[in-house]
Amino acid sequence: MRRTLLGFAALCALAQPALAQAPAAPATPPAFPAQPNQGGPMPETQAPPNPAAPVPAENPLMVNYQPVTDEILANPDAEDWLMLRGRYEGWGYSELDQINKDTVGDLDLVWGRAMNAGINEAGPIVYDGIMFLPNPADVIQAINAVTGDLIWEYRRELPTVEELHSRWGERKRSIFLYEDKVFLATWDNFIVALDAKSGQVVWETNRGGDYYASNSSGPIVVNGVVIAGATCQVAPFGCYVTGHDAETGEELWRNEVIPRPGQPGDETWAGAAFENRWCTGVWGQLVYDEESDLVHYGSTGICPAGEAQRNMPGATMAGTNTRYAVRPETGEIVWNHQVLPRDNWDQECTFEMMVIDSVIQPNPNMPDVLGANAGPGADPVRTLTGIPCKTGVLWSFNSANGDFYYARGTNYQNLITSVDNATGAVTINEDVVLDEVGVEYFVCPTYGGGRDWPSGAYSPQTNAVYYPLMRKCIYSTARTDRDAAPQFAYNTRNVQVLSPGEDGIGMIMAVDVTTGDTLWTWKDRSPNYSPILATAGGLIFNGGSDRYLRAHDAETGDVLWRTRLPSRTFGYTITYEVDGVQYVAHAAGAGFEGATALVPEIDGPTGSNAIYVFALDQ
Repeated sequence: MRRTLLGFAALCALAQPALAQAPAAPATPPAFPAQPNQGGPMPETQAPPNPAAPVPAENPLMVNYQPVTDEILANPDAEDWLMLRGRYEGWGYSELDQINKDTVGDLDLVWGRAMNAGINEAGPIVYDGIMFLPNPADVIQAINAVTGDLIWEYRRELPTVEELHSRWGERKRSIFLYEDKVFLATWDNFIVALDAKSGQVVWETNRGGDYYASNSSGPIVVNGVVIAGATCQVAPFGCYVTGHDAETGEELWRNEVIPRPGQPGDETWAGAAFENRWCTGVWGQLVYDEESDLVHYGSTGICPAGEAQRNMPGATMAGTNTRYAVRPETGEIVWNHQVLPRDNWDQECTFEMMVIDSVIQPNPNMPDVLGANAGPGADPVRTLTGIPCKTGVLWSFNSANGDFYYARGTNYQNLITSVDNATGAVTINEDVVLDEVGVEYFVCPTYGGGRDWPSGAYSPQTNAVYYPLMRKCIYSTARTDRDAAPQFAYNTRNVQVLSPGEDGIGMIMAVDVTTGDTLWTWKDRSPNYSPILATAGGLIFNGGSDRYLRAHDAETGDVLWRTRLPSRTFGYTITYEVDGVQYVAHAAGAGFEGATALVPEIDGPTGSNAIYVFALDQ
């Protein structure tokens, strides 16, 4: 008999016991460290003040727990889902194919579990039959991936939301397994190592920040170095990326993104005092190219959004909206490329780009082409390909050295007019620069994208990337009723509208990595503000604000299966296998997406956070 979601709302109301608990944060917030990009004094690693927290009874699944080594991370088993996007390269792709085009119609719910309250954008990870689930507000759970039974739970005691200044760090997209530890970057800006078998705190390191700096996408670990970015969305300073020793928590390096006076790039800030360079962070997903030994990440813009209000006419602002390739052991910057200078629209170019081996032969007539060179020839090259910004512009670079291959639009955008074919240098549309207060500008896309944090995916079966996109624009006016300040990140008044010629918001686009051509487009009235999963079963999974979780044909975009959940499908979808059974899991619930006002008939309640797990009807 088919299992259904009837009665599942009751399950979502269950609360879980706290088994392992961190101590409260210090009463006095730590001062923000004034440090150069690399070097200078580092915050000290702190031993857990409460090492005697209760230890749960040993679970049978943990008895034979094997450490997650560098070798395992480099070549993960298909049965596991070892990190946010399944593998270092950021693909969001699984080699499992038990659930495929022919069988997906028999997919049914097998278990579910309530999650902690708060903004839920969780990406579960699974290792050897154990699901490690990040919950909002720094609650981490280890769960039996077959039954949903709790093994252990960690709950961090946090300062108040008022002390933390914003809710950006409440969301917990990812954690990371390495050796015998679980690593998380916390709302109050600590890096914490938990014992993977018990959930007990092993060490924690305070990264500083007066509680302004935080983290939402989580760390990665590369060759024993824990690397994490930070969000400074409402901070009166810019953020940084740090690298820490995985055994001790010692901070090994720190890269700030905003140049200080006298540093390279300082001349691009129109003489603005360093103290007025606010908000730039690196809060998006990190990827690692093992072949080139490079970690790739991207930075955001600054606040306020408008050029007139920040009093920096013409400033291109080096360090903002820039892709960085760095050595994981030292933080050395090997190459960087600014993909959106002079950002007036908070386009936050911090989202993942994927490391993909492919022949690159750009079609100079690809749809919405902004720039394309002749390509490197008929031999495959190691690329960095993806949509790094809310603009929705798809870029392709050489992963090792940053050589530019092509850039093209996806959703409608009017911010970038062209990209230089040889260098990849961007020319922006001067007509939409917010250089006067009180003047209304038509801006596409909105402050929410285009694309936003929901990750795209890549399938080696089709050599295509798949992205969830939104078709929205705004009429934006710089405010005159209050002074520009970090806590007013945009400081604009905005009226949302659908993109020209569109009758809905949600969209998925499949793009050929070799040529940049569009393979197919799927559109929906409802926003689809949820990451994409691709599988060897010829499927991609994506969720919508209308509460539907869908499986699409990866070759055509056709919907082959869907199920409706109690609340919006915001989190990551993953797949894994235990004892020969393939499962699909999705975290749904409370989210942050403001587009549904344009489609008021969509019934998309938010809240009731839960993890839902499906398998083929047995």
